[in-house]
Amino acid sequence: MDWKPLSLTSGNDMIRKSDWKTKPLPLKREKLGYEKFFSDADAEKLLNGYKPRDMDDKWFVYSEDGWIYFVRSWTGNHIFGLKLHFKAVGGAKVIEIWFNSNPQDFRSLGEKENIRLIDSIIETMFKIES
Repeated sequence: MDWKPLSLTSGNDMIRKSDWKTKPLPLKREKLGYEKFFSDADAEKLLNGYKPRDMDDKWFVYSEDGWIYFVRSWTGNHIFGLKLHFKAVGGAKVIEIWFNSNPQDFRSLGEKENIRLIDSIIETMFKIES
């Protein structure tokens, strides 16, 4: 097998869950058919996370226990969770992803729109082309 386990970055600039007020992980989650491959540099950006800088920033992103979580900054609701595995020769592949299926937390418009949303977040916040 040419995939190696996720290796988390340990830099000082890594965003942590404790950097923002978040609610517990949702009990209602559904898998999302999302296939993506990231370069090592892009995967590192995702793992380092993102902390909102002002009221216009809608997302807080952090990684913990091998997962990258996308949280609505105003509500603290976890909306997406994705897990990466790194390829031994470089790059990382999404191996699992879910979205919050509680309609009080997130109004899903279906799989295609959820995929467009996660792609848009990644592209806009992390400058990673989809």
